[in-house]
Amino acid sequence: MQISKVATAVALSTGLLFGCNSDGLPIPTDGSTDPATPTSALLNGYWEFSDTSAFSAAYSSSSSTDLPNVYRFSADGETLYYYTDNSADTTLGEYERFETTYEETIEDDTSGQVAFTLFNNDGSVSTISVDGDYSAADGGLSIGGNIPISGTDHSENTEVTSSADTADEASGVNNAAQILDTLTDDTGELRLKILNTSSTVGKTISSGKLTVDLTYQLNPDSTQVDEGQNNSYISLYSTNDENDKVSNAYHHGDIAIGDGIIQFRDASGSLTATGGTFDANSTFDATVEVVWTPTSHTFTINGETYTGAVSSNSSGEVQVIALRLGTNSGVTPYELIADNLKVYSLNESTGEYVEEFKDTFNDYSVGYDLNNNPYNSSTSEATVISLTGEAPVDPENPEPPVGDFPVALNEYTFDSSDYAVDSGSAKNDLTSKSGSPLITTTAGAAGTGAMHIDQDSATGGGYGYVYYNATSETTTGAQAIEGSFSVETVIKADRFGYSSDVSLVDFAETSDYLGFKLYLESSDNSIKFKVYGGLDAEDNGLSTEAKSSEGDVYLVEDNWYHILATYSHSDSTANLYIDGTLVHSKSVDFDVVENTTDDKFILLGGSSSSDKNFDGSVDNIAVWNEVLTDEQIQERVAQFTAE
Repeated sequence: MQISKVATAVALSTGLLFGCNSDGLPIPTDGSTDPATPTSALLNGYWEFSDTSAFSAAYSSSSSTDLPNVYRFSADGETLYYYTDNSADTTLGEYERFETTYEETIEDDTSGQVAFTLFNNDGSVSTISVDGDYSAADGGLSIGGNIPISGTDHSENTEVTSSADTADEASGVNNAAQILDTLTDDTGELRLKILNTSSTVGKTISSGKLTVDLTYQLNPDSTQVDEGQNNSYISLYSTNDENDKVSNAYHHGDIAIGDGIIQFRDASGSLTATGGTFDANSTFDATVEVVWTPTSHTFTINGETYTGAVSSNSSGEVQVIALRLGTNSGVTPYELIADNLKVYSLNESTGEYVEEFKDTFNDYSVGYDLNNNPYNSSTSEATVISLTGEAPVDPENPEPPVGDFPVALNEYTFDSSDYAVDSGSAKNDLTSKSGSPLITTTAGAAGTGAMHIDQDSATGGGYGYVYYNATSETTTGAQAIEGSFSVETVIKADRFGYSSDVSLVDFAETSDYLGFKLYLESSDNSIKFKVYGGLDAEDNGLSTEAKSSEGDVYLVEDNWYHILATYSHSDSTANLYIDGTLVHSKSVDFDVVENTTDDKFILLGGSSSSDKNFDGSVDNIAVWNEVLTDEQIQERVAQFTAE
């Protein structure tokens, strides 16, 4: 089953109107909030997927080590995180975070459809894809479809959640929500409706608390005029019997922070000073805890506790929590930054608080608009920012590197039926070797053209491959490589089970152990990148190879793969990447010896009479005489996966 990518929530028009009282606090007037927009049951879980007979233990997150290896589905509806303590850079009991993408369609609060690729225990992406209907209940998850798997939620395990938080920080991700007010017809707001928090308490919390880290300051990038309406607010609203409307009449408790003073709203609706102050000309960082019951409202800011008040109109049940900035009718040059937001309910029988909602904002991409579930669509001008100053790379659409991308020595794009054209700097056009495989034009990995090769004589093809003859007079292509280099191919195989290994890119003289080749292993469908170092003093051949099998990555039929290999002369390292993921890094304990300048540069095979030629589609083959950076590799991956 193929499903389309959708956001995890749909922004709904709510028809809310906003009023402003005399002290400038924006308070919503009558108007309906969102209906119960479904929230994904996948969110907030730390899912450990169990072994089943459908897939190998190599692809399971089950582990007998200190921590279970778990998956987290991001609130942005696109990013899938994997936490493992089995990677090469971690010790048992400490997570490392990896990420890829997923697709989801939400049916209701407990079910939907999801598609994603499983990780190997070491953090590399496997070749096993899950695609099917899911249902969640009582901390368990069941996914049907092509590979039925079951999942267990470890969100109640503080060892798991705290270790995941540490891994988030170690990965360089430190995000928060930024709230602005630059609109004259709305206030800046991050609105959370209890019903949309995946909580166990229904739509309200009668007794509970929230904690949040706030920064209130002048926005250094703001161009807004200071109109003197710069307050920020932490607001609680109660429920009612009028179709769940949120309005001034159902205010429960309110805190105002601005102009160097801390205030609360009294029972009549007027702001009242607490006696708490701060330097209005500096950044104000506040650790906040708000505690409420049906009849009380207290709050603690940076260790100082204040007694607030409950509105005389409150029903006593808190339905909505809002972080606000500015007014409905004006703008402000200030910003309110919120991080580590948590909401708790009080278990009356035990006297303990139960965490119902948590958001570190690290699961969203920078720039994400928070007016989607789990937040209410009345949220306005609340977006995700990075506190480190650098946005993490989007795994699906990474930003290109700064500066010019290096020009390839040889590059064959196969965008038209004229498959022979070299668009690289060398202009070494290709020739088809005898055997006459059937060559046609087909759709490529990213929707552009590609070359399809049919080696099956029953359908009109025959064994063959393509190549160009390198010459010592024109050392401008692969024969110009001296030292470091990179080689790339984008392929989709029609079949496997070849009688011999299949060279994808071959510029090697194997009898003298010269050059390199990138090839498909016939026995297990893995990819290998081999480099040669000539003959030693005893005439023993020197060679070594990076293997995708070392990362448990094997190709499957009818699937596009971006394959890229690099050899760094300075680091003496051969690296192999599949779809942008480093699957194996191999140390090279000899100097790689370049091939002779008059050998053939062979692509997609090597025989006109036996089954050792590629059968399928090829979108691109390129060679550079330098090592591509990780950013450049990700750019190439994005180029060939932008369907």
